[in-house]
Amino acid sequence: MDVESKGSSSKEEMDVGTLSLNSVEYRTGTATAKMQTTRGLKSRHIQLISIGGVIGTGLFIGSGRALVMGGPLSCLLAYSIFCVVVWCVAQAAGELATLHPVNGSFIHWAHRFIDPAAGVACGWNYAYACIAFGCADIVAVTGLWQYWFPDTSEAIWVSFCLIIFFILNAFAVKLYGEAEFYFASGKVILIIGFIFFTFVAMLGGNPTHDRIGFRYWKDPGPMAEYLVEGALGRFLGFWGVFRLAAFSIGGPEFVAMCSAEAINPRHSIPKAIRRVFWRLAAFYIFGILCVGILIAYNDADLLDGIANGTGVGASPFVIGMQHLGIKVLPHIINAVIITSATSCGNSFVFVAVRSIHALAVQGQAPKFLGYTTRHGVPLAALIFVLGICSTSYMTVNSGAAVVFGWFIDLSSVAALINFFWMCLAWIRFDAGMKAQDVSRDILPFKGSLLPYSAWFGLVWCVLLTLTNGFAVFIKIGGDFDIQGFFTAYFGVILSVFIYGGWKIIKRPSARKPLEMDLLGGLEEIDADEQWWKENYQPPTTLWGKFVEWLL
Repeated sequence: MDVESKGSSSKEEMDVGTLSLNSVEYRTGTATAKMQTTRGLKSRHIQLISIGGVIGTGLFIGSGRALVMGGPLSCLLAYSIFCVVVWCVAQAAGELATLHPVNGSFIHWAHRFIDPAAGVACGWNYAYACIAFGCADIVAVTGLWQYWFPDTSEAIWVSFCLIIFFILNAFAVKLYGEAEFYFASGKVILIIGFIFFTFVAMLGGNPTHDRIGFRYWKDPGPMAEYLVEGALGRFLGFWGVFRLAAFSIGGPEFVAMCSAEAINPRHSIPKAIRRVFWRLAAFYIFGILCVGILIAYNDADLLDGIANGTGVGASPFVIGMQHLGIKVLPHIINAVIITSATSCGNSFVFVAVRSIHALAVQGQAPKFLGYTTRHGVPLAALIFVLGICSTSYMTVNSGAAVVFGWFIDLSSVAALINFFWMCLAWIRFDAGMKAQDVSRDILPFKGSLLPYSAWFGLVWCVLLTLTNGFAVFIKIGGDFDIQGFFTAYFGVILSVFIYGGWKIIKRPSARKPLEMDLLGGLEEIDADEQWWKENYQPPTTLWGKFVEWLL
């Protein structure tokens, strides 16, 4: 029984898309926009989609690159700190997503509370970020399939991914939610299994009966040197891991983007946000700790796997298992990681399509991209996004490992910029609340440690964005790395170019706190929430109560 369990007066039976936020109007200055998507995502969909955005190739494959760069202690520290940053962003995003669960989420908030030019820059940056993440997952899938079929062309598997993404996104959103629910469930089982396996293996419960403990923290050591030797090299290794953490760890952006299509968002969104920290701790902090236990950062097989591909041969979990004499599990793990990478790519395509659709509806992208089918699917935006994702075919000529690295660089800085806009939108919203003397008691959900958490997240995102490409400025026996500079700072250049261009062409003025439309367009959302309060019936069975607590 789902958390939405209710009596005979079922809202789903009465056409959720009609009664919920099917066509909400919101005001942004002089413009009025209408959102055409439907509410078809249940609480369990929102919960598992947020997990789906957290667990992916960044953990299963990308964590090996992080280990080589920084060593086990640097990875543990950097991932832990970045989890705190993401939690801080989630508090700000959750508060706004619960109050304004509209299409485009933080793109809309940036437009409404910061500046119309900020909304445009934020929207296009997020679309590009999601496409870059999606391409990284597509490239990873090609390497994973070639573990079994080494003689096949990468083009076959790129095409396979694009077709799957189209099928899962071209129909009603409920199909997407159901598919992602089962994909994410497999990921959760896999990472929990990894953590349990590591605990048993480190105590000697493996075919070799070798009690490895924290052996690799002693030899070769807890911190690796990166680019230069000595203490500076160890610090650079630690700082460089943040780039991999930014590629790997997410969550609040998925919850925010799904808010417009969530059933009863005032209930489901806060629940997802409150559990972000525990998911991050369970999956990433423990996950990266397990990586440092299973394998040394200078392991020859790990270095070779990273240099030559993106398949399970580059996964520190699989290499660790092989060193312990475990033969069969790599095949099982490869199958699950394929579904994991496909799931993540599907999620990124989903939110990229929604962000571009929102831009088109607001007149900030070509009008045809705002077209939706009668089921509420933004079909034109979907075709546009998949067309850009076809750049993944570059892996045919350049190699999966190289192209995967490009997309890591492109997507990680874009993710940091997205988090920056979320925090800044909340800070400006809070300024408007204070200027207009609106009490925070009206908010349906209040984030923790605000405003301090929003400012903490913003400062860290700016710092990590500006230093993301530090390696290109350290010349080690060669010329300036133009390619590295481009992939590290393309997101910054793109955002500045779009923001500045929109300001010059359209000349919009920044939102003034006293003039912000803080609460406009909430009538239909409030009515939707009232319906749920009057008709919701909690589960009565033990299983139903457990599912409600869990999801």
